[in-house]
Amino acid sequence: MLKFSRNTIHLFYLCIYLLNIINIFPQSQNKIDVDILETGFYFKDLHFKWKPENKEFDLHNLKLREFRFSFSDIDLKYTDDSNAKTAILYISGPNLFIKDLMIESDNRSKNWITEEKIRRLKKREGIARQSIENIAKGIDLYEIDNKLLPSSLNDLIIKKYITMESYPLNDYSWSYKLELPDQIIASPTHINLVPNRDPIIFDWKTRIFQDSPFTDSLYNVPLVDWKYLFELKEISQISNSKIMLEIKPDSLNFDLIIKRGQFKISGISFSAMPNNALDGRSSLSLPELALEVSDFILNGTYGDVPTFHKLQGKFRFRNFEIKVPDDLKEDPEIQNMFETIGIWNNSLMIRLFEIEIGMINQFTGDISIKLTTPFLKVTANGDFTIRQNDSIPNVRMHNTEIKIHPVALGVRKWLRNWEKEKGRKFTRKGSTIILKMDGPITDPIIIGY
Repeated sequence: MLKFSRNTIHLFYLCIYLLNIINIFPQSQNKIDVDILETGFYFKDLHFKWKPENKEFDLHNLKLREFRFSFSDIDLKYTDDSNAKTAILYISGPNLFIKDLMIESDNRSKNWITEEKIRRLKKREGIARQSIENIAKGIDLYEIDNKLLPSSLNDLIIKKYITMESYPLNDYSWSYKLELPDQIIASPTHINLVPNRDPIIFDWKTRIFQDSPFTDSLYNVPLVDWKYLFELKEISQISNSKIMLEIKPDSLNFDLIIKRGQFKISGISFSAMPNNALDGRSSLSLPELALEVSDFILNGTYGDVPTFHKLQGKFRFRNFEIKVPDDLKEDPEIQNMFETIGIWNNSLMIRLFEIEIGMINQFTGDISIKLTTPFLKVTANGDFTIRQNDSIPNVRMHNTEIKIHPVALGVRKWLRNWEKEKGRKFTRKGSTIILKMDGPITDPIIIGY
């Protein structure tokens, strides 16, 4: 979805406001020409520190080397006749430049790494806990009907107080044992993601799940001193635009033309480190992000949905990297995922993600997508048609070809297992999967498996 910057929108409304002011002047002056070479604001070497009240260990620091925001070459032409009022605005901008932004924060708070481990642990235990609750309900009914407790799980199954064919008991990563009137035990099987973990015990008398020593150790982690660091090397935005307004007593028509627009971010990084422990450090980095727009034409009536007529656009980022802390990488699910895609250094990277869109006219266009990672490569090329009658345009894909090349051995194995499980087979050319897509983008038809 294409969006305009707040600054562009604000300038557009400012233009409308100025024209309304012009409208109250006497009608004898029916031509106005305003030229502004450059306008905006600028500051350099900003330092800002903030310490929240009643928070001894919190401190926030912001530094900014340079900030510039401006418009240039502004030319406003206004004419007024008996039928309509017309305004044409030529503008270069908004132009934005930010250099060397740094935000440091020291904060004492909960350990979000531990909280994430707890969340994942609860998710893995969810099937076993829900199964035990279903078994407990079956035991209660069995006791009412038979005036005694069941001696084993088979008693419940044979007399149909529970069924092992439906969720969650049909998940065989857990096995269940009755030791009544004391407890119900769920133990991980060999197909469980963590087959050697402690069993889950449900106390029958208190109807409470017992926490394992491992779970207790997670819940009892004290607050930690976090050091957050955000750095941004540079942001730049330039654009060359033309806005034409036609004002009538009952409507306001507008045309927006962007000959050239470019938005770039370089050198973004973020890190979070608990208690100055390097092995607990998590980080995110994005060396390059760019958005380029040219030959963009939009028109419409104020208050109605505008229509796109033409567009050449490209969105791209390179070498996006997320580094997971050691404690979180040891989580079985994350560890299994990393092993599948061939990651051994705690680092998940996207080397290239790029989208190119070309709208030939208001009805048709083409799209190209590239995704390159160390474990997977994806390309997609196709055409689309668009109907812009509603607030959400109706987009249909045509003759779109998607190529998926699994690089990592683990990914290839996972895809083969998926084929075996679903009883389907991907269309391949060598090791590359070839898919075809047609139809509405919200519910496309996929051909190739």
